[in-house]
Amino acid sequence: MTALVTLIGHGIGYSASPAMHDAAFAALGLDARYELRDVDAGGVAAAVAELRGPNRLGANVTKPHKVGVCDLVDELAADARRLGAANTIARDGERLVAHNTDLAALAAELPLHRPRRAVVLGAGGASRAAVAALEDAGCVSVDVLDRRTWNHMADALMTADLLVNATPIGTASDESPVPAHLLRRDLAVLDLVYRPSPTRLVREARAAGAQARGGAGMLLRQAVASFELWIGRRAPAATMRGALHAELGSEADA
Repeated sequence: MTALVTLIGHGIGYSASPAMHDAAFAALGLDARYELRDVDAGGVAAAVAELRGPNRLGANVTKPHKVGVCDLVDELAADARRLGAANTIARDGERLVAHNTDLAALAAELPLHRPRRAVVLGAGGASRAAVAALEDAGCVSVDVLDRRTWNHMADALMTADLLVNATPIGTASDESPVPAHLLRRDLAVLDLVYRPSPTRLVREARAAGAQARGGAGMLLRQAVASFELWIGRRAPAATMRGALHAELGSEADA
C-alpha cells in the first residue's frame, strides 16, 4: 500500500512541497507520495484524525492551522511546545507527535550579521518561529506587527536593521506588504514567501541596496527536517533542492 504524507492548510494550491517530497521519495525508492489536504478550520480535526490510518506517515501543517493542530495531537515536541505552533506531525507508533521544524530552518536563514532590532510582519505560526529565532540570535528588540498595528510600520522600520515578512502577502502575486519607499540599504529583508521567487518585496529591497532573501531556503530546510522525522532516514537534500529549483526557477534562494 502506498504510504501518504499530506500538507494540511487552506488556500495552498501554490505549494512547492509536493515537488520536493515526491522527488525525495523517488530518490530513496520509497512507495510514498505527498498530497495537499486543503481544509478550513472546520475540517482540521478530521484531517489530523486521518493521520492515524495504517498507510499514513504524517503531515506538514501550514496557514492557518499551525496553532490549532497543537490541540489535536497526542504530544508536542519541545519546539512545538515552546512556540505553541506546529508545522509537522509525525507518527510514533499509534501516537501523533507535533513538531516545529520552522524554527531551526528560519534561524539558519537569518543574515550573517547579528540583527539588533527587527520587525516581524504577521502574527501566525511563522511569526512565532521568527520571533523565537531572533530572540535566540540575541536580537534586543522585536516588533511584531499584525493588521491591527500595521499603521505603525513606518515608525517601527526607522530603527530596525532586519525585516521579516511572515505574512502570505505576495504569494502568487506581485504584491508587497511594505511600501518601497520604506526600504533602505541598511534594512536586511527575509521574506518567507517563496512563490514567486524573487518576490516583489525582495526585488525592491535589493533595488534599494539591501541584503534580501526569499523563503525558498527556509522551505527547503524545514522540508528536509520534516522528511527525516517521517522516514527516520537521512533526506536526499540535494535532490529536494533540485526539485525546488525546477518548480520555482533558478533564482529561488535555496
